[in-house]
Amino acid sequence: MKCGLLGEKLGHSRSPEIHAGLGSYEYKLIEKTPEEVESFLKNGDYDAINVTIPYKRKAFSLCDAVSPIAKKLGNCNVVVKGLDGKLFGDNTDAYGFACLVEKTGVDVKGKKCVVLGSGGAATTAAVVLRELGADPVVNISRSGEDNYTNLSRHQDAALVVNGTPVGMFPKVDFAPVSMESFPKAEAVIDLIYNPEETMLLADAKKRGKIAVGGWLMLVEQAKKASAYMNANLYFYGAPGSGKSTLGKKYAEKRGVEFIDLDEEIEKREGTSIPTIFAEKGEKYFRDLEAATLLDISKTGNKVVSLGGGTLLRDENRRVAEATGRVIYIDATKEDLVARAAALEAARPLLKGGAKAKMEALLAARWDHYQSFTEKVTFKTMMEKL
Repeated sequence: MKCGLLGEKLGHSRSPEIHAGLGSYEYKLIEKTPEEVESFLKNGDYDAINVTIPYKRKAFSLCDAVSPIAKKLGNCNVVVKGLDGKLFGDNTDAYGFACLVEKTGVDVKGKKCVVLGSGGAATTAAVVLRELGADPVVNISRSGEDNYTNLSRHQDAALVVNGTPVGMFPKVDFAPVSMESFPKAEAVIDLIYNPEETMLLADAKKRGKIAVGGWLMLVEQAKKASAYMNANLYFYGAPGSGKSTLGKKYAEKRGVEFIDLDEEIEKREGTSIPTIFAEKGEKYFRDLEAATLLDISKTGNKVVSLGGGTLLRDENRRVAEATGRVIYIDATKEDLVARAAALEAARPLLKGGAKAKMEALLAARWDHYQSFTEKVTFKTMMEKL
């Protein structure tokens, strides 16, 4: 998988060292000017990327679909490119910030929290604090109603969060405020992670307050984002849809392992699937299929071609969706029926009248197949490969 971090200036980033320990995917720093961002997000050669300042809101605006939390925040720090070229955006910063709040040990419910800044990081902090029950949550900006000239309004704040870049490397000899302005604060969170202890945090510690830096947030959001980057791609569809051919070619292009689930089952059993059906029955095969899928799913960054009925079992679908993305290979009923005769020898469920049995199989499974949202056609995919 080709992954990385998109931003304008990334010389200070420690994301590559974090992601190196989270999976086997390629992770690069990708510096782009504001004029280059849109073209890269739409046409760049990547599978999933992190996005950092100042491009999180731009990424959000370019996504075809976003997660509920990204929609609420209005920005994305993760963009995943579908095999059809469509972009999906998510925000794992919210999860990372919630981990920071938990680290402080402060129960923010019903307490005033002050967030310094009005950018993407500050917005994320404010939204999460409200979801945790903080009340009120006050954003301090340079020119808003609550600003740096009237901090005395908020001496009762229980938690102070720095969502500005003030104090970040290399300008480490600055702090956005003095903690003298917040005598009742139980804790301070600084979203800056370089340096790990900012002047603001040092000031808080001198006053006996809990002080938590942004390193934990960076690590935790990266762990959550790595689920997209270390995800398996499960190619799925009706018999004859071409999922094995596409899966193998895609894996070759991306330089990752390819597994055909049916071939893996045959290898483990030491015999063919038609023989397994004939000698031990379909239930034995389906149980074996579930066990093999579960085993394969335990490691990521693979392309897996599934059998045409693998995900009919709810447990198998849960495993696939929890460990990767299911790519449905779309095809018309007419095309699938036309290909049925060529499949009869290798597909036990089509023996003894392949076309009629394919029609019956599709009638029984069609609603199931159409329930998958990430779809590509064989022709479109082959053209891209």
